[in-house]
Amino acid sequence: MSSDLRDEISAQKVEPLLPIEKKLIGTSLGLGIVLLIILIAVNHFVPVKL
Repeated sequence: MSSDLRDEISAQKVEPLLPIEKKLIGTSLGLGIVLLIILIAVNHFVPVKL
């Protein structure tokens, strides 16, 4: 059964990403990096004290 699945997957043609998909990937990565930088800055200037 797994060989049938492998054959199906290998038989599929590779489709390039659409421009909107590229934009979504870039936006998601950019937003994630910006939010990570903001989190690091907030943690640096306002450290958590337990």
